[in-house]
Amino acid sequence: MNEGAMSEGEFAAYADKWVASHKDEIVSTLLELIRIPSVGEEPEEGKPFGPKVHEALTFFKEKAAGFGMIVKDVEGYAAHAEIGTGHEIVMALTHVDVVPLGTGWTRNPLGEVFDGKVFGRGAQDNKGPTVACLHALRILKESGVRLSRRVRHVVGGNEESGFRCVRKYFEVEEKPTYGFSPDAYFPLVYAEKGNMNAKVTCRLEKGPLTLTEVSGGERPNIVPEKARAVLEVPEGFEEEVIRRLESAAASVRERVGGPVPIDFQFEKEPGKVMMASRGRACHASTPWAGTNALAGLLHLLASLGPDLGSHEALRFAADAAQIYGKGLNIEAEDDISGKLTCNLGVAATGDENGHRLLSCIYNIRYPVRASGEELKMRVLSCDKPQGVSLEVLSLGKSHYTDPDSHLVKTLLRVYREETGDNSPPMAIGGGTYAKVIPGGVAYGPVRPGQPETAHQADEYLSLEDLFFLVKIYARALFALAGL
Repeated sequence: MNEGAMSEGEFAAYADKWVASHKDEIVSTLLELIRIPSVGEEPEEGKPFGPKVHEALTFFKEKAAGFGMIVKDVEGYAAHAEIGTGHEIVMALTHVDVVPLGTGWTRNPLGEVFDGKVFGRGAQDNKGPTVACLHALRILKESGVRLSRRVRHVVGGNEESGFRCVRKYFEVEEKPTYGFSPDAYFPLVYAEKGNMNAKVTCRLEKGPLTLTEVSGGERPNIVPEKARAVLEVPEGFEEEVIRRLESAAASVRERVGGPVPIDFQFEKEPGKVMMASRGRACHASTPWAGTNALAGLLHLLASLGPDLGSHEALRFAADAAQIYGKGLNIEAEDDISGKLTCNLGVAATGDENGHRLLSCIYNIRYPVRASGEELKMRVLSCDKPQGVSLEVLSLGKSHYTDPDSHLVKTLLRVYREETGDNSPPMAIGGGTYAKVIPGGVAYGPVRPGQPETAHQADEYLSLEDLFFLVKIYARALFALAGL
């Protein structure tokens, strides 16, 4: 055999032994990365997504450089580590930014190993896969195997809130021949829905009961776990208003649905009723897996009827949260990616030109075969009551890769050889970095039948899965870049 030549079987055996002897180091690296609370913040000079995302990107660069890889930073937006030579590139794209920690954790959200799992924000989305890909490149490098293409691991800092990181990256860096993003499911995702954010603004008028404050949600792409509101009521009628709200709560819970019933709490003080709701958070691409506390709160407010100022506008905002788009007249479905989904992710009150306004942002995932421009027009032309305005804040295209492509066939083969699982590739509602790679796909990290914990309390990645990811990504990169 020529020096540096290695068959796939020989490389797989090498990767097995390598992972077995480096388990503690892999886990330690992941815990170190999770301990950086890399939520996007206001930009600073050289740190477009704030200091914590910059710290996480710096951690990645320093680790990669320590492993002897070629490292490059792209103006703080993204960074990459590279091995090998050749004109073409095989690429893995991951991200180190995370959604806010949220509440409801029973383990340490900044990293803890318990019961065979690594807990922490980003463990599954996407720091675990980032650490796995980094060590996959390390395995390739330390094996001494000869490659016909360069292997590059790109890490972004803005996946959770806009993809500005990779847009900037590909303005100055070349695109790969083959690429995948480990930010979804196995065996493989070949199609991703389009993404649209719509805004409903309601002018809040005074009435016998007046809504003055609403707040809820952290990001449009998260089903809100909690929300709150404040009502001004005539003094002496606080208990009556609370009784009316309590009597409507059961029907609101049934209407909103979800895996857990919404919990409503009420407090009073002279001339005011304070309301709070709690549900269950999850990723906006699967809104049925969560219980939307904000949607429940708006439905409960609207149940007060004409006594509440702007009740028709509030009813519209609540109905617009229907998870399959009926409330915004955008129901759609196709044979590739299924039904359109809609998540009311964020709401807040504020003042403008002497008016009290409620602004609600809805994250919409539309089918691959649907026209985003047509759906945008349907949102903007939707029948609405007086005092309501509609706006489309952003519109992102869907993504589709031919299931018969070399990339798909190669990655499926590697997965099936590693697992014995012949599950078919799939389409999803989530959006991954695969959208920025021509012909790219998403590849893991969640296997069929396993829980997806991204964006939830007690997010975790099992140790078994972490080690599996290191090996399968090493094998996949070898299969795509080897001689």
